[in-house]
Amino acid sequence: MTGADPDPRVGVVVVAAGSGTRLGAAQPKALVRVGGRRILEHAVCGALAVRFVRQVVVVAPAAYVAELSADVPGWEGSPAPSPRPLHPAGVPDPPAPVLGEPGGRVRVVPGGAERTDSVRAGLAALGPDIDIVLIHDAARCLTPTSVYDRVIAAVAAGHEAVVPGLAVVDTMKVVDAEGTVIATPERSRVRAIQTPQGFSRAAITSAHASGLAATDDAGLAEENGRPVRVVDGDPLAFKVTTPDDLERAERLLRTPTLWVIGGLPGTGKTTLSRRLAAFEDATLVRVDSIEQALTTDLDLEHPGTTGYAIAYAVAADQLRLGRSVVADLVNPLPQTRVALRQIAEQAGAGICEIRLVCSDATEHRRRIEGRLADIPGYVLPDWRDVTERLFVAWPEARVIDTAGRTPEQVFRVLRDGP
Repeated sequence: MTGADPDPRVGVVVVAAGSGTRLGAAQPKALVRVGGRRILEHAVCGALAVRFVRQVVVVAPAAYVAELSADVPGWEGSPAPSPRPLHPAGVPDPPAPVLGEPGGRVRVVPGGAERTDSVRAGLAALGPDIDIVLIHDAARCLTPTSVYDRVIAAVAAGHEAVVPGLAVVDTMKVVDAEGTVIATPERSRVRAIQTPQGFSRAAITSAHASGLAATDDAGLAEENGRPVRVVDGDPLAFKVTTPDDLERAERLLRTPTLWVIGGLPGTGKTTLSRRLAAFEDATLVRVDSIEQALTTDLDLEHPGTTGYAIAYAVAADQLRLGRSVVADLVNPLPQTRVALRQIAEQAGAGICEIRLVCSDATEHRRRIEGRLADIPGYVLPDWRDVTERLFVAWPEARVIDTAGRTPEQVFRVLRDGP
């Protein structure tokens, strides 16, 4: 290809014939469900959402071809959801796949014994009008459309082989068969390669016809003497390989949630909020930090409700971006609780209201009197402040008693129930 093609005709081969042994599932990995749909469904719908894609060929385990070709229940209607940060408001959902017909937009064909055999089967099933081929691992099911767009643009501009890649943050070592280091490549020149990998049809057909072997299609192109161009990948194009990867994908596909962690000082709100924010990969909004900044940096002796107002604005912004939020605040009054519910509703997010209590007064007092401030300049309340503080009943909240429980036990109660 020479020059930029203004209207490239793109076909995507989705490789889904692997067993997924490391995932520990009783079925092929691509058929495991995440976010309510199969991994394969997410991958196919992601490909169909890309401009210029005319055809998708799914290379599936032979035993599942008939089932998938018959239009698997759950593929009908609306397409598989993608992580909310990738689909801002106003962007139309991609169309649902149409399966089963050889001339349709999606075909399912059986894979081979090796990955190379499977890709070759997918290439053979592409229509004659396709001139750019993308080869994509179904396991990278959350790959943003922007990655596809960069790969397609580079191939359309004349690069015969293109791969997305991420800069590595760790020092890399090359070792021999005994595990001895034989080289340390310069980190700035190393990339972790992802998919989809893009090729001119002539280049990838020639590479697969050569009889050479490689661990991926770009490597096959290299072995065939083709230069390979690297464009920016994306962290969301990670490969679902282990149970931890599956859990990460599950979290990314959830509707964002506003977690409201309230209760009197000394009940464990901040400890739980930090643990929950790390587990959910959520934004932590702590009113104590905001109020202390108002006091010290803006010289506001009595911030009043200003700290809560700032917390509301930050939480609303994060929820609209698709990020879950953990709000760490006393939340003693109905009006603040109503405001938080309105924020979640307006952002299209879920809300989970949690009130922590410590039913053992002796333990609660010991916590209050033994605490050290973790915010510079912040004056902690004493036991009298806590016992005299107004706290209006909060019937909507789930109550968790932290007395006699370690922070990890409290987190498990929140996560798994009593």
